[in-house]
Order: sequence, then C-alpha cells, then structure tokens
Amino acid sequence: MTNNSSGFSVGGSIGGNVNNVQGDNNRAVQGDNNQAVLGDGNQVMQQNQVGADTGTPLTKEDVVKLLADLETLIQGAKLPVDTKDEVIEDLSAAKKATDKEEPNKQRALERLGTVAETLEKTSKGVEAGKKIWTTAKPILVKVATWLGALAGSHLLGL
Repeated sequence: MTNNSSGFSVGGSIGGNVNNVQGDNNRAVQGDNNQAVLGDGNQVMQQNQVGADTGTPLTKEDVVKLLADLETLIQGAKLPVDTKDEVIEDLSAAKKATDKEEPNKQRALERLGTVAETLEKTSKGVEAGKKIWTTAKPILVKVATWLGALAGSHLLGL
C-alpha cells in the first residue's frame, strides 16, 4: 500500500466488501450490488448476472430448444441412472407443457423446479453433477425468466 495525495491507495485484490469508493481516476469497481462510483474519469466494469436480459426476449420456440438442449446435455452426462431418468422425465414434461399453442407455464415451472432441485442436490455429491449444474443453471434461469418475472428466483430458491 502506498500513500498519495488522495489519501487512499490499494494494490492487488481485496476480498470482501469495499464501500464508499470515492476520488479521482478510479479504474474499476467489480462485484455484486455496487451502488455508485463517484469522481472524475471513472471506468466501471460490470459483468452480466446469470439470467440477466441482455438481448431480445425469448420466444416459445427458443424455450423449447433450450429445454431440448438441456435434455441432450443430461442424456450425455455421467450421472446416476435414476437421477438421469428422473431429470429427463421432468424436462420432457416441461417441454411438452411449453410446446403448446397456449403454454402451461405453471406446469412447466413446477417440473423445472424439480429439475433444478435434483441437479443441485446431485452437484453436491457427484463430480459430474457439479459440471452439469454449472451448465444447466443459466439455461434454467433463462427459461424460468420466460415463464414469469419472479420465476427465475423462485425456481432457484433465491
């Protein structure tokens, strides 16, 4: 740490929370729940959060394709057979509920909730489950967001 005219300087990384970052020529503030950066010439970098809306809204066809992609991912995973069968059954039901003239979003959400719960539990005990959960979670959040405004949070227990 060096001393300068602004009275505050940090080199390297800091873990934890840093509040009230003020002054001139701040280069970056990264992390969750940043409120504001005050000063002149600031450059702020922000990563998109999982499930953040970064483009055009999903269509029903997009959602059905995401569910099919997730089903293919699960079929190829090295998960216990019972777990794999259960997840595929629930994904299939969610896809069927979605791929109707008038999608049954409540039924799809219920089945996706079961999928999320099963994959999250599996991720804590099976190495392949950790990899699948990391890949599946953003897909589930996208689909859940399409199902309803609060669905993504509800689905993942947030």
